[in-house]
Amino acid sequence: MTTHYQTLRIPKEASGELVKRSYRSLVKVCHPDQFPSGSKAQGEAEERIREVNAAYAVLSNPRRRAIYDAKLNKEATPHPEPKPEHCDKCGKPTGYWHTSKNVALCRACGRAAT
Repeated sequence: MTTHYQTLRIPKEASGELVKRSYRSLVKVCHPDQFPSGSKAQGEAEERIREVNAAYAVLSNPRRRAIYDAKLNKEATPHPEPKPEHCDKCGKPTGYWHTSKNVALCRACGRAAT
């Protein structure tokens, strides 16, 4: 999956001016009107210009860019969000994140077993 930064060919720390400059240069190169009507190249250019426009729409808006960057950083972390343990008997969440028990049981199954 390519990021919006890769689509616009800019670094993540690029300024708003660099985003705009890159967008404008890519639009000139990738615009479908540059290619013969009905050709395969024109179809590819239409797809590319859609990607460029979507990337610019996000990266040119500071609020949307911050949300996008947060999402990228979350995906890049090597440790995902912790998940609760599930009961070995019924499969319901136990309510614990880390236990030292050999068998994870929910409250209902734990009471029934004792």
